[in-house]
Amino acid sequence: MQMNRASVLLCFCAMLGHAQATTSDEALLNQVREKYDAPFNRNVQSFDCAVDFSWKEHFTETTRVGDEGTDEELEKIFQPIRNRVAVTRQNVTVSAGLTDDAINKLPHGGMAEYLLEHAVQKSLYTWLPASTNTILPNPTTLVSFKESSSGYKLSFKMQTSDVEMVLAPDMRLQSTTMKTNQSDHFETSFASGQHGFLLTSLVMGEDGNFQPGNRLIYTYTYQTVDGVELPEHVALIRESHHEVWRYTLSGCIVKTTK
Repeated sequence: MQMNRASVLLCFCAMLGHAQATTSDEALLNQVREKYDAPFNRNVQSFDCAVDFSWKEHFTETTRVGDEGTDEELEKIFQPIRNRVAVTRQNVTVSAGLTDDAINKLPHGGMAEYLLEHAVQKSLYTWLPASTNTILPNPTTLVSFKESSSGYKLSFKMQTSDVEMVLAPDMRLQSTTMKTNQSDHFETSFASGQHGFLLTSLVMGEDGNFQPGNRLIYTYTYQTVDGVELPEHVALIRESHHEVWRYTLSGCIVKTTK
């Protein structure tokens, strides 16, 4: 899956300038950032979960290519694999408990396992910026807020490009667009959680084409583990290839700093 545009738009903290904002805009930006749940900005170091996934259910929604394996291979060889995922503020690591050599010796070079690992990684990497508040501008970024009929518009520069965010009246992020290239655009929705807004969906165009039939759609619901709200049910839809990946994170273990 082509995710380069996602990394350009989502990794704001690594690319934004640090010019001082005006007092009112700076204060408003800080207020906005405080409304979002960012567990990795609190005391969460990492979490580790089992990945529950059904190949049988997967192919009721997904067009079969053929190199994933036969029904028997999927049921008897790939379904019993117990994947886990470890997530830190920078990395998402999926492990099948097998070496790469062992996976490569599975039917079709282990393609089914690699496809699943890829889907889990991409969906959780897409969630990470919300968990660290880097989906929003850095606190010292020069920004401009303007009221609009739908809430607020937040404008700022990312390197040499102008970026505009649309916020609801309660400051939930609804969309982000690179003005110099309208194809660099994504839309989001958030739900209220114990510690602030939680990302529930993110939609972007594949290869910059934000049109129905060519979008990547990520959705998330949440569970509470040791007081931390983590993704539970995750879905990734790739419209252009009629792919739907749904999985559940269970048995999660959260590591925190003292």
